[in-house]
Amino acid sequence: MNVVIIEDEISVAQNLCDLLFELNPGIKVLVVLETVKSSIQWFQKNDAPDIAFFDIKIADGNSFEILEKITLNFPIIFTTAFDEYALKAFKYNSIDYLLKPIKKAELEKSILKYRNLYTRDKIILDNNLKLIEAIKNIKESTKKSIYKSSFLVNYRNQLIPLDVNIISYFYLENQIVYCKTNEDKKYQISNTLEKLQKQLNPDLFFRVNRQCIVSKKAVKSANFIEKRKLKLILSPEHDSEISISKLKASSFKKWMEIDRFN
Repeated sequence: MNVVIIEDEISVAQNLCDLLFELNPGIKVLVVLETVKSSIQWFQKNDAPDIAFFDIKIADGNSFEILEKITLNFPIIFTTAFDEYALKAFKYNSIDYLLKPIKKAELEKSILKYRNLYTRDKIILDNNLKLIEAIKNIKESTKKSIYKSSFLVNYRNQLIPLDVNIISYFYLENQIVYCKTNEDKKYQISNTLEKLQKQLNPDLFFRVNRQCIVSKKAVKSANFIEKRKLKLILSPEHDSEISISKLKASSFKKWMEIDRFN
């Protein structure tokens, strides 16, 4: 459990740390802050703790000023020598209010209250997140398995597997289908563009016209030309101009916006 303490009396802060360690040796005190200013700066620059202990009256004001200036999304236990702030404290993210000098038994009750209120929900949330991640991974694995990851191509009188990730585009030339790799190498593909379109992951490849299917990674830019058509600049460059009709331009732009740099 990660803890932040806001307390301007060193002896009181040390006593609180000692009590916390006695109750749970696994507790980690991230920082002890003494002022409103330093507290705001710390919370703005660092990840939220699991819980924080706020002394109310501190060196340059009171800790309510922190809560009024920034939004904090973790539970707070207020510690103070004065009981007149109790009602105001519970307007914030407070789960308890401890009067100084802090007693071990009272602190233990506060920690137990925190665990009852937050730990169970955190476990449920963590389990749900793990389940969502597992489902996502299964979907991704299934999605990848239905699309081709490589193609066998003829190269110097032998068949070699060509990883789909290094293919920049497929194109039709003299009724023969070829692919061009990102290293500007050309290979013949024993397939039609129609069949390739079904075999390729649509998140990664787009049929721009009747003669060409391009990889997202190969698209350097797309420029508008006459009648709102698009002219593609590919890497490596293609020998002929690759254009997209006005009708297809909209769907192409949407495709380019999905996971463009993944």
